[in-house]
Amino acid sequence: MLGSPVEVPDEGPAKKRRGRPAKVDHFHEEPGTDHFLKIIFKPTFDRVMIPKAFVKWFGEIPSNIIVTTNTGCSWRMTTRREGDDAFIDQGWTTFAVAHQFKVGQFVTFRKVSSLEYSVVIFDHTCAEVVRRCPYHGDDTMCVVSEHNV
Repeated sequence: MLGSPVEVPDEGPAKKRRGRPAKVDHFHEEPGTDHFLKIIFKPTFDRVMIPKAFVKWFGEIPSNIIVTTNTGCSWRMTTRREGDDAFIDQGWTTFAVAHQFKVGQFVTFRKVSSLEYSVVIFDHTCAEVVRRCPYHGDDTMCVVSEHNV
């Protein structure tokens, strides 16, 4: 039956309750947020605000980070604090222009390590954008390490 809970034998506490199988869910190893999303609302890309809940969960955000796209482009960026707010600052404008951001697109960020974030860009139809930047492989702009090529 489509949409009904699934009982998985020999996996976890899938016990029957009132004649129905227990629902099987997914679990995170650590509680808390490790993703955030930004929607492109206007054509100015000077910086991007990191959500307060994300900053609160992880505490201190390092001043230098590496942002890696789904196509293997890695970009160095800086972050800046202004009171309770945190922003991805230097490097963001060039990244946005190189990846041809348009109003209506959105970008997801996932924290991979304290210094590295994985980024996926989606277009206005919610489809993943798979396009290398024009600087791919240029060490002065797009820093591509061997594991990304």
